[in-house]
Amino acid sequence: MAPVLRIDFDLHQCFLNIFAATLTFSNVIDTITMALADLIQKITVLNEEQLATVISCFKSVVVKRKEQLLEHGAIANRLFFINKGCLRLYYCNNDQNIITRFMAFENTFLTSIVSFISREPSAEYIQAVETSELLVITYEDFSYLRRTIPEWDKMYIHILEYGLTVITSKLSNLLTQSAADRYRNLLKNNPELIQRLSNSNLAAYMNISPETLSRLKSQI
Repeated sequence: MAPVLRIDFDLHQCFLNIFAATLTFSNVIDTITMALADLIQKITVLNEEQLATVISCFKSVVVKRKEQLLEHGAIANRLFFINKGCLRLYYCNNDQNIITRFMAFENTFLTSIVSFISREPSAEYIQAVETSELLVITYEDFSYLRRTIPEWDKMYIHILEYGLTVITSKLSNLLTQSAADRYRNLLKNNPELIQRLSNSNLAAYMNISPETLSRLKSQI
């Protein structure tokens, strides 16, 4: 007769292990989506079920420094929420010079908004300036939320208004402030960016040449 194989099985301990693993997984998900959920709750009035539906539409991705997230001529099909890192939106002018339109940091959204809305090819690029942790929603899922959760339109309006405000403010600064004034304001209001960004990216952020930035750093 073949020997009987005995397996000690503690059912109670097994359930405890499963619960612990589930709790850990839940905590990771909460950590990843916490900033996004907080922002959504500040802008909208969603019940728990609606908020869970919204959060489930966002997928967590990590992108490497200099990774391209949108190419010129492609339709912007994704909206990015930045948990950690920095993305830049840029284009090439007729002289093939790279012009940075916008840089987005933690707790902000970014896409090529005209392409995202119109479904037309983008005139812009999106690139990761740093290795970045993102939450990503597709155009299809974003549109689904607008159809099924009317309150989600408040988030849509917030994204549009934020983009318009930032672009208008940047244009105003370019027209009314010197490069030195813009650098002083950066030192006063966002000094961490000077440490965080390379000279080339900081110059692009300020819409000045790297040579001008180096001169300002030595003088101010």
